[in-house]
Amino acid sequence: MQNKLEFGLKVLWDRDAVIRELEEEDDDIRRLKSEIGSQKGSTYFARMQYGRLIEAGLERWAEHYVSGILEHLRDVAVAARVNKPIGDKMILNGAFLVSRDKERAFDNRVKRVAAQHERLTFKYTGPWPPYNFVNIRLKLERA
Repeated sequence: MQNKLEFGLKVLWDRDAVIRELEEEDDDIRRLKSEIGSQKGSTYFARMQYGRLIEAGLERWAEHYVSGILEHLRDVAVAARVNKPIGDKMILNGAFLVSRDKERAFDNRVKRVAAQHERLTFKYTGPWPPYNFVNIRLKLERA
């Protein structure tokens, strides 16, 4: 951990805007949405199928964005840890271990990647001590 810093990167999106785009682009989703809106009776199965298709589409897009972002940052970081996203809007909750001498390069790369993704919001923090990259094990002994 000597001469290493941690940077946090959270990436958020407008989930509702992505859903609207999925509805416009996917014929099955558009058909199900129309079917749900026009039916007077039970739409349970159509709503379930619509929800499954939306979730699969959101997951696919999130994975695409996240893998691209991680790929761009890979060569300027020593290590990366992807933590569980918090809430519906967050698609990446990452921590990056960066050598002190690569701090400026990492910073510039994050800015460049953020500029390429206008639809996403990047929340970049640090430097921090490398908390996410240290595991401490405590062993209790009997008195």
